[in-house]
Amino acid sequence: MERLGVSTDMLEAANDIGLTLQESMEGLKAAQDSLTTQQTFAKRLDREVTELYEKAKAALGESREEEARELLFKRTRMQDKLKQALKFCAEERKRLDRMKENIEKLEQRAMEIDSLLRRSVGAKAVQKSEEYGLSLSNEDPLLQKFRDLGID
Repeated sequence: MERLGVSTDMLEAANDIGLTLQESMEGLKAAQDSLTTQQTFAKRLDREVTELYEKAKAALGESREEEARELLFKRTRMQDKLKQALKFCAEERKRLDRMKENIEKLEQRAMEIDSLLRRSVGAKAVQKSEEYGLSLSNEDPLLQKFRDLGID
């Protein structure tokens, strides 16, 4: 790789950023899965809260006050669980957003390293071609031939 203009440090940097980016993408996927699971759980709790309230109303309508009271207490406990689940959803959303920002920065850094590698390889190729006398002149060779012959 050295003869292509790529140093060991450059390769290590590219490898490191690649691994970090891969691990970050896996972490992002896990965080997204976690958020989805937490949201599904919150939706289920919300449905249960609604169902408990409807059952309590029905029990109260049928003069079963004790059962209605128990259902409402159960609903209150379920609402507390729902609040906690929604809090976790909000925290997970923030974590997900931070991870996305970090991944964007990593991707930008990876592109910078890629560009550096490509420029380095290109510069080395130009240097090699010049060493072998293959450099490109700034002037058209045909025009140079005419000048050499004294024809302008």
